[in-house]
Amino acid sequence: MPGITENSLFLLLLKIYAALFVLGPIILRIQFRFNAKLDPQSVPLESLPADVRGFFATRISAITGLGFELIGYVNVAMTKGTGSYMALFSNPRSLEWADISAAKTSKLMKGYTEFITRCANDEQVDTNTNATAPVLSPQSSHHVFRFPQIQEPFTLYRVHRALVQQTLRGSQPELPPKGQEIAELKRRLERYGRQQSEQGYMYLDASGQFYRLTWKGAVLGAWRSIWPVNLLRSKWMEQQNQTRLRSLGVQQVRPT
Repeated sequence: MPGITENSLFLLLLKIYAALFVLGPIILRIQFRFNAKLDPQSVPLESLPADVRGFFATRISAITGLGFELIGYVNVAMTKGTGSYMALFSNPRSLEWADISAAKTSKLMKGYTEFITRCANDEQVDTNTNATAPVLSPQSSHHVFRFPQIQEPFTLYRVHRALVQQTLRGSQPELPPKGQEIAELKRRLERYGRQQSEQGYMYLDASGQFYRLTWKGAVLGAWRSIWPVNLLRSKWMEQQNQTRLRSLGVQQVRPT
């Protein structure tokens, strides 16, 4: 009898797990909405949620100490049910961006630090501390490097500068005119939906207000987020990152 019970429990768990692979894409496709027309708003620090303010406060001085100027705080609604906030910086000498980004739901807040170099030919290098492996399509001209094991902005910026030299090979970075930073941020964020649509992962709905997932995007997005696929992808990203860091001479960094 115990053997039958254990076997029945195993089969039940197996069926539930298999159902995740079937129902996951369906639920994700129904629920996912990415705003096609974003409206980043400059807001005072006091208007941000307390945990977001705390996350920003521990990182701002380290970024300004690298020569970046704080442009301000931005509230931008990108996906349904998630608040998105940024502390936005620019460096007029190196012509680079930096930001501290935070995404907040009713139960959870996650954030990361990022340095960005964008060129006139639309090539872009992003170096950040985001621990989440991407689930949709990478863009050939948009080079994103994630190093969640690096928590110190000085080291992250050092790695970013090395990756810019290695990746862009002499392309000239650019910043918008002073006062146009949020307008440029809007253009940069809205580009994501269009690019994913061109790759067949999203489509613009009939209202023209939202990008929704195609079945291709929903299946990949859901399956890549289910355990143990998400864990294996994170481990693979970690190993790739450690190899890249060693090649850049940053051998002392270890996962946290």
